[in-house]
Amino acid sequence: MRVVRGMSGCQRLIRQTYWMRTTIDLDVAVREIECRAEGWRIEGFEVGPVTWRDQGEGWPPNLKTERDTVVVPDSIGVEVRLGAQEGSVVLFKGGWCDLEYWSGSPSDEPVIEAPGYPEGLTVEGFGSLLDSFINRFR
Repeated sequence: MRVVRGMSGCQRLIRQTYWMRTTIDLDVAVREIECRAEGWRIEGFEVGPVTWRDQGEGWPPNLKTERDTVVVPDSIGVEVRLGAQEGSVVLFKGGWCDLEYWSGSPSDEPVIEAPGYPEGLTVEGFGSLLDSFINRFR
């Protein structure tokens, strides 16, 4: 995010994800989700479709589930649920993730982390992160 001054002199924050440096190939990283998803389903997880955030169509970016409709991919994500537990992992092309997990218990706060920031993840590191994320549900 950066601060810009508009014509009226007011400051506002704008997101700069369109100009984010690509450090991880999302088309390769998505295979880490795809190769695990069926196993998760067999274990009883509800697994949502992989979503792609498209920066190619302006702001706000659209989430899509079909890769071939994405002009400029900037992130991939997946949501999972097991009973009352739920969570999501979003990998950005800059190499970090937004990870959220909630146990489903009203007395527990959600866990929100940004693994890989600022140093970045490799594709293999993303795969390991998915495994540790799923282990939170067990």
